[in-house]
Amino acid sequence: MNPVSEGSGNRKPRVLIVDDSEVESLYLEALLSEEFEPIRARNLIDFWAHMAEEPPDLILMDIMLKEISGFELTQQLKRNSEYEMIPVIFVTSLESADDIERGFEVGGHDYVTKPVMQRELKARMRAALRLKHLEQDLRLRSVTDYLTGAYNRRYFFEAVESNLSYAQRMHRNLCLAMLDIDFFKKVNDEHGHEAGDTVLQHFTQTVRSQIRKYDILARFGGEEFVIQFFDCSIAKSLDLLQRIRASLIEHPCVIAGKRIDYTFSAGLVSIEEAPAENLIEGLVELSDKRLYLAKNSGRNKVVATDSP
Repeated sequence: MNPVSEGSGNRKPRVLIVDDSEVESLYLEALLSEEFEPIRARNLIDFWAHMAEEPPDLILMDIMLKEISGFELTQQLKRNSEYEMIPVIFVTSLESADDIERGFEVGGHDYVTKPVMQRELKARMRAALRLKHLEQDLRLRSVTDYLTGAYNRRYFFEAVESNLSYAQRMHRNLCLAMLDIDFFKKVNDEHGHEAGDTVLQHFTQTVRSQIRKYDILARFGGEEFVIQFFDCSIAKSLDLLQRIRASLIEHPCVIAGKRIDYTFSAGLVSIEEAPAENLIEGLVELSDKRLYLAKNSGRNKVVATDSP
């Protein structure tokens, strides 16, 4: 992590300058270019295009914009859960107590008055980014499993509830798979619990390498995991699960030079098969039922119907 943008490697923090004054925005761009990656939005079309293409790490927002006030634009931004964590620093000539108070009320992180003092602005930007990454780290810790790094059960239910609602509105399909590592107790008994932990981590990494970036993998408990495949057919979901099986064979878990082969069983269900009431619980129950069908009919397989 670099001093300003933890988690971004050696990349300079991306800063969006929202100011319809060419002179002001060019000045800020020149001021910041050594330490940051400044980009400029001269109007609303520019602004939302930048947000959609690659959201910045931080926004410097003028208040007196021609099309909309910076206050109102910030309010719109903060209503979007995808952007709400991006800190906004108002950079403006307005300096009344009412304006400053308004800036914080609409979700601004800080308020800097013009003419800008270079060292002060950069210091406030660094502080905003440090706080942002601290909040992100705390959020990540609260929604992930400490051992595997997969999402935890609580986050899974939150995400699925949101995605189910969207899928129903937009008439998109959603599939859910319950996975369980076969004979995991045997791994612990023969190789020790530390090896068992390594297998769980290996399994998580293998699954992540095969699913899509917008699919959700969560550890449900013990050696049981669940995947939400968004906007995905049963056939495509089956294909992804078979890829995971193939990858486990091609890239087995190796501990201290010793190969540990293992497999998994899975139950797969589509949103179309779940009852209209208690949709999430219905999906989980049906996928769990099919998982046990897979277990009881020989393991190392995926069951996507009510018969193995």
